[in-house]
Amino acid sequence: MAIPAERAAADFLARSPGARAEALLGRQSRPLGDLAERDAAVAESAARLARDPGLVAPGWTLHTVHAESVEFWQGDQDRKHNRLAYHRTDDGWRKELLWP
Repeated sequence: MAIPAERAAADFLARSPGARAEALLGRQSRPLGDLAERDAAVAESAARLARDPGLVAPGWTLHTVHAESVEFWQGDQDRKHNRLAYHRTDDGWRKELLWP
């Protein structure tokens, strides 16, 4: 569920300066030529934030997730994996061991 823009902006502004500088770039998961390119872009972004401390990255969106169930796998070299399921109940969470 998307959260109102005011709360998303507050979330962005509550993050560390480094995290805000990275997010402002909007380049996550894109190919990077070299580390110097990243460092220069982040420095430029940080300077931009220093000039405008209230700046929020365009498109910054905050979402909430309300899980009804969650599963975890714990791998094992001999393939004796552990698989756990958690299901939401009125009293909290019910834990269940599952076959892999």
